[in-house]
Amino acid sequence: MLVTKYQTSLLGLTWNILRDKEAAKDMTQEAFIQCFLHLNRFDRTRSFKNWLYSIAFKRCLDRKKKEKSSSQFINKIRKEEQLFTDDYNQKRKIEDSEIFSPLLNKLDTKERTVLSLKMNEGYSAREIAQVLGCAESTARVIFFNAKKKLKKMLMRNKNV
Repeated sequence: MLVTKYQTSLLGLTWNILRDKEAAKDMTQEAFIQCFLHLNRFDRTRSFKNWLYSIAFKRCLDRKKKEKSSSQFINKIRKEEQLFTDDYNQKRKIEDSEIFSPLLNKLDTKERTVLSLKMNEGYSAREIAQVLGCAESTARVIFFNAKKKLKKMLMRNKNV
């Protein structure tokens, strides 16, 4: 039941971080496995979705570090491909645009993650901070800076 409920949105988050379809699928599955294995550690007074997203976020960062350190991680810039269900595609308007996709690739992992959580999931700064494991003010700053960078890149592209 939990997999069915959160699979699509979690896949969207992992893809936004990793930018690789197969890696995103692997990390989504890994997050659910870790969640199941450590369910006894879940604080029932907190949001399950935030806890699950936090696990996925940390797993994705671990994967990126491993890939980078072993020289296997190659940042791919490619055409948008149909990755998610039509229902999810309607939610992620910001990525569907040919203009935004290359620009999003230029943002760092945290900036893409914060934008995804805010724009796709409607997360508040407090909820984003819980997922990232940072202060609420830090989440706001990351979101503000990401928007500022996107705007600057858009203006540059417009002038070209």
